[in-house]
Amino acid sequence: MSKLSLKASDLRKMKREELLKLLEDQRLQLLKLSSEKAAKGTLDKPGTMRVVRKNIARILTLLGEQK
Repeated sequence: MSKLSLKASDLRKMKREELLKLLEDQRLQLLKLSSEKAAKGTLDKPGTMRVVRKNIARILTLLGEQK
């Protein structure tokens, strides 16, 4: 795993508020990457978008488990 990806075991140790903040940060990062891709036509590291999307999915899954 790259340094960008978040492990589920690390995320499980976080509080709900921390997860929500991290989710917001990841969504902002995805938005920036999307706009960069639209402007340039390509990204320096194309796999970054995939990692960020998977991080968002992990966070949402854990938030669902906590309910």
